[in-house]
Amino acid sequence: MTHKYLRFITVTLVFILSILFSSYHKKASQSKIAENISLENMEPIENMFKDELENGTWITNKILGLDPNSKQYVLTKFIEQKFAGNLTSFSNKLNFSSRYVAPCGNDNFTTIIGKHNFIDQNKISISVDSVIYSGAWKRPNEFRESENIIFVISKISDSIILTKQI
Repeated sequence: MTHKYLRFITVTLVFILSILFSSYHKKASQSKIAENISLENMEPIENMFKDELENGTWITNKILGLDPNSKQYVLTKFIEQKFAGNLTSFSNKLNFSSRYVAPCGNDNFTTIIGKHNFIDQNKISISVDSVIYSGAWKRPNEFRESENIIFVISKISDSIILTKQI
């Protein structure tokens, strides 16, 4: 009787486990199909400021990325002219530079080199790789491994505003 009882329990356990396994496998397959359908129907999110920012040079109120505690930057389209101030450009779809420029060479010049990535519809992530001091500076260059800082991009009139996301 013990042998029959043990066999009955084994067959019952195998039967229950096979039902559970097939039920799990069916749900996983349905989930995978639903995931593929939703991904196929989704269009990639395009940043609405990307083309505008990458296709120009911008006058900025501060050197972008120099002070990691800066909360906001105002960017205005730069038109070629004699100019003293801060310029920022988002070049080659990955890097950016922000620098102080002046027509005379007797000044302290600071240049930031870093990486940028447009995320979401209205956000940009930046990280600073290096700070280069030239001109009258007597400071050594800095090489930073900064964390990504995310800014929300907005536009007011002809200016683009980068506001640090908290």
